[in-house]
Amino acid sequence: MITWIQLKQVLRNKRFFFFTIIFPAAWYVLPSVVNPNLMDPLIAFLIASLMGIIGNSIVTFSKRISAGRQFYLAQARLSHYSIWRYMLSQLIIQACLNLLIIMAITVLGIALQTLPINLSYWCALLWLSALGLYFSVIGFWFGISFSPTTVDVGSTPLMFLFGLMIVPFSLFSAGAFTVGITKIQELLPPYYFYQFFHQWLTNQATDGILWKFSLAVLVTLVPFLVGVRLRLFGKRGMAKTS
Repeated sequence: MITWIQLKQVLRNKRFFFFTIIFPAAWYVLPSVVNPNLMDPLIAFLIASLMGIIGNSIVTFSKRISAGRQFYLAQARLSHYSIWRYMLSQLIIQACLNLLIIMAITVLGIALQTLPINLSYWCALLWLSALGLYFSVIGFWFGISFSPTTVDVGSTPLMFLFGLMIVPFSLFSAGAFTVGITKIQELLPPYYFYQFFHQWLTNQATDGILWKFSLAVLVTLVPFLVGVRLRLFGKRGMAKTS
């Protein structure tokens, strides 16, 4: 019941619709208007959907969590409603919202007759859903760890930073700096998201990419989960000291 109430509150937020649905949808339409052959329809769908998902998970979600963090940290200290249960309920909401974003872009693609619903599409849907949960955990950590003012200032640059990590820098330039950035990208799950679909659409082998993606998710999420736990312990320590 609480999850449904919170979901309805998010859907009433005009900011959510503009930054996570209308803006990505407008970006998706742009290649079709400028030059239909400019980009593969599936790639355009993936980028537009991921733009909405990152905006929802890093910007909108973190702000919502930050606004209510003091209440839920107190609940976690004083009741059986743990911080992990709170995060799980919020991730369920995020999964629904991210699916809504994907479906909005899908309907647009069908209406424009630019998006075929085939095996590649359903594969993309699974990858986007997994990345949505990944970014939502990061958004949760960011919101639960910092004040609303800090989140307001830092969420948008953080969103763009993750966006830059998706497409390999090696496609645009060469050199020692690019090699170093690519090595950092290889530690992050979005890198393998791009690699998978690039090789899938060019009929190259995709062997090994899935397990690398899974390992990257596990390794990079652990510090954020530890950060959430330490945040809770820090609040308890402050409460005992006072």
